[in-house]
Amino acid sequence: MNFMAGSSKYLFATQKRNREFACLIVGTVILSPAILAPIRCCAASQAICNIRIMIKKIFLFALFLAPCLAMAQSYSGPESVDCDTLTGNWYVGNTGSKKILRRTPQGVLQEFLSGFSSGPYGIEVVGDRIYACDGNKIKGFLLTDGSPIFSITTNASFLNGITHDANGVLYATDFSGKKIYKVNPANATWNVFVAQTTSTPNGILYDHSQNRLVCVTWGANAKILGIALADSSVSILKTTTLSNIDGVARDGSGRWYVASWGANAVHRINPDFSGSPQQVLSGLSQPADIYYNLQTDTLAVPNSGNNTVVFAGFAPVSATSELTETAVLQIFPNPAVDIVQVQLPATWRGEITNWQVIAANGQTYRVPLLQNENLRKTFSVRNLPAGVYQFIVHEGNRTARAAFSKF
Repeated sequence: MNFMAGSSKYLFATQKRNREFACLIVGTVILSPAILAPIRCCAASQAICNIRIMIKKIFLFALFLAPCLAMAQSYSGPESVDCDTLTGNWYVGNTGSKKILRRTPQGVLQEFLSGFSSGPYGIEVVGDRIYACDGNKIKGFLLTDGSPIFSITTNASFLNGITHDANGVLYATDFSGKKIYKVNPANATWNVFVAQTTSTPNGILYDHSQNRLVCVTWGANAKILGIALADSSVSILKTTTLSNIDGVARDGSGRWYVASWGANAVHRINPDFSGSPQQVLSGLSQPADIYYNLQTDTLAVPNSGNNTVVFAGFAPVSATSELTETAVLQIFPNPAVDIVQVQLPATWRGEITNWQVIAANGQTYRVPLLQNENLRKTFSVRNLPAGVYQFIVHEGNRTARAAFSKF
């Protein structure tokens, strides 16, 4: 969490400066012939002629460069990070510029969304959309083009961390109100899921294996809370010696990662929360809401204190881990009309325990299983409306997903 308030005029001032710079370059290029008119090329003054040509080239190069400078992006109060593992694009919420930036797999930083009023703080990728906490609102946008497709206003004081369960339902922490809110994008409803967390809630993550939420907290001797989805009961999973924990993530072996402002570091904790936290990253600056990409074993850490984002690689975890392994399905035909065949990962047993299809608006569908052949399953999608969907399957505590289109 970053309390530094970004000026609401930041974006417009930056654009104004860029326009003024571009106009200065253009004006200089236009006026340069008049300025250099007295210079005459002749055989005796070839050096002067060469200088004139060089100056013109510099002006033209600057004219070409000006639009690029105007479009250049940089982090400004990076608070949260998430990843679309299907495309490899990273998304970073910036509370200073009130933007969400997109970082491509090639490392190119692009403006994706702007115009947030407070934040954005927590961001969450769900299928083909991204959600963001903006004051007491949660807003949703398509990942394809940033089109707004969802917005809901709660009575929260300050929505901070956000996560989603297997059905696409969102859960967000109210840092100031010490509450946890439940938001269902499918029917645009919300309710207070936990009325009082006692400790100040910050980062939050869905734990599929235990059907619970894991929430880290702010303050000295920060606690890690568990919230059962069955009845919203709250328990203390661990009391740490760390202070001001902002973010939480989990790797493919079920180990937890927590980002602490007090230590300016990330610590790793055993899957069952036993033992002492082990420091794995240090020298950070107010590390905020972190994200662990299971596909590449990369932990992304936004440093809200110095406007940087660290991408730290870790040794690959065992492919036999069944705690929170996430993989990519193969779906064909894609686009589909009547049926789809879903190819499960080669390391699976083929004994899927649950599956669902999530539409772009967050609505969940249960499609019938027609053929059950070991690692290849055939489903009917005949009754699905045309659109883009996420197909998610579970085998025990494993999860795999892929996007597909329905005509």
